[in-house]
Amino acid sequence: MAFSHVPNESKNQINKAGQILVTENPTHKNFLQALHLAEKWRACHAYPINTFQASLRGKLKGFKYDPIAAQRLKRMPTIIDKLRRYPAMKLTTMQDIGGVRAILGSVPDVYRLANAYRKSPRLHTN
Repeated sequence: MAFSHVPNESKNQINKAGQILVTENPTHKNFLQALHLAEKWRACHAYPINTFQASLRGKLKGFKYDPIAAQRLKRMPTIIDKLRRYPAMKLTTMQDIGGVRAILGSVPDVYRLANAYRKSPRLHTN
């Protein structure tokens, strides 16, 4: 699977694209350019999310009740809607463009998984 790289455009340009997407009547050309850049920004989140989900699947081995690991990227219409609802939000600081979740069979399993991440030398937690 091919993954997208972080866009070459600056964060200011990416944020401006987000602003154009929520503007009342942008020109068709400006809207399409902004949408393309926002889609590149969204797509560059796929690789880290996939990597983390693969790590999560490894940690879930040995858990009972067939745990589930899932990942998702927020759809562009939802990203645009969120930018409209929160006018001060910037596209580059939106914290939930992508996500990973684990569904476990019991609360003790949730704590066991959380502890596995806390003890992981590869994951720095505060």
